[in-house]
Amino acid sequence: MDYKQIVWLASYPKSGNTWVRCFLDAYFLGEIDINQIVCSSSDDNSKLHQIGDGSDPRELPIDLQQLARPMAMLRLVRMYNEEKIPGVPLFLKTHSANMLTNGIELLPVSLTKAVIHIVREPRDVVPSFAKHMGITIDKAIEFLGDKYRVLKTDEGAKMMDFISSWRLHTQSFVDGDSHNIKTFVYEDMIKNPVDSFSAILEHAGVEPDRERVKKALELVKLDKLKKQEKDKGFTEASPMTKEGFFGDGGSNWKTKLTPIQAKRVEKITSTMLKKINKRAA
Repeated sequence: MDYKQIVWLASYPKSGNTWVRCFLDAYFLGEIDINQIVCSSSDDNSKLHQIGDGSDPRELPIDLQQLARPMAMLRLVRMYNEEKIPGVPLFLKTHSANMLTNGIELLPVSLTKAVIHIVREPRDVVPSFAKHMGITIDKAIEFLGDKYRVLKTDEGAKMMDFISSWRLHTQSFVDGDSHNIKTFVYEDMIKNPVDSFSAILEHAGVEPDRERVKKALELVKLDKLKKQEKDKGFTEASPMTKEGFFGDGGSNWKTKLTPIQAKRVEKITSTMLKKINKRAA
């Protein structure tokens, strides 16, 4: 049995991960229901992290939750090998940093086929994250700079994610050399979607059909995803805000952040921001 099956869809929160997941359904299935995403799953499903005594693993401290993580990922791989959709890799969304914490690999290399790392301009992440979490811009900036940051949500049966700071999270993937990682800049994906999403498929081991890519991208235009959310709701929308999950996709930090706030973000993201901006230029 081949255990190196996981194709991680890795990103800091509010960086385009859900858009990519919607695209994969549109590409492989020819349709997308935002509340029934089929061709990818998430690594924080608490049901996978059961430790065998009937207790709720979400009630454990984060360091103990992480002890169950490798087995949860192994369960996913075994389930995939038994029930796979022909031609569709095991795409697994994660917001975890690519780090070793408490002796645990958050992305076990022994189960990893490839990593698709999506990174977004952090000055745009800040207002999007603030809206999603129902917090102030200043609080979101503090969040971005916290190297010990754990992502806690009330969105269903989800485990906690250790995401660290934006800089260290991004560095863990951009400078990672053991997981077959390829970084995709969100701004490039907006500007050159056909090339970008074709490259995403190729890195996952799928020979892209560019016409299918174009058709899939039509199905996942953000205005269409926003309409679905308006009509049906969205199970992954944050309960901490009444605003919708899907935004407009463009860059709006210059109107959302004050000059002082923008400088604070630039300071805490430092060299990694410069490195990402060079890729997007």
